[in-house]
Amino acid sequence: MCIPNEITKITVHAAIAMKSLLACSTGPELLTTVDDLTTEIGRWYGALPSNAKAAELSRTPWNVSTIHLSYLHLGHLGAITLIMRRTMSIFRPEISEQTWRYSTRDRERLNKILDDGILTAKQSSRIIRLFLDEQAGIRHCWAIM
Repeated sequence: MCIPNEITKITVHAAIAMKSLLACSTGPELLTTVDDLTTEIGRWYGALPSNAKAAELSRTPWNVSTIHLSYLHLGHLGAITLIMRRTMSIFRPEISEQTWRYSTRDRERLNKILDDGILTAKQSSRIIRLFLDEQAGIRHCWAIM
């Protein structure tokens, strides 16, 4: 696996996600798009070798390879964060006013997106904590997240 190639792939996925989400005008359309985008990002993640998965970061000695993998995973988590933020910007008024006008299934889909967003934030902070603990440079994180 070539880490720079994978970083490029996840960056392209994030760009496609933003373009697709900005084109959505209704809640159900947005949720369908989110399902498609998260499935595609999940496929990308599933194709990574097992030694490149995020869970391996805490088990692997900190070195240049681990740092590069960490940047890769921050890109992956950043793509999920973009999806979650756009979704919440569309649905926020309805959630805060409790005027839900969509189906129960759509509400469950939105709850899953929220749960994924919370998990993504926790994983991102764990990776950034690794950078801080190891005093590794995190000067590029602002651009990813």
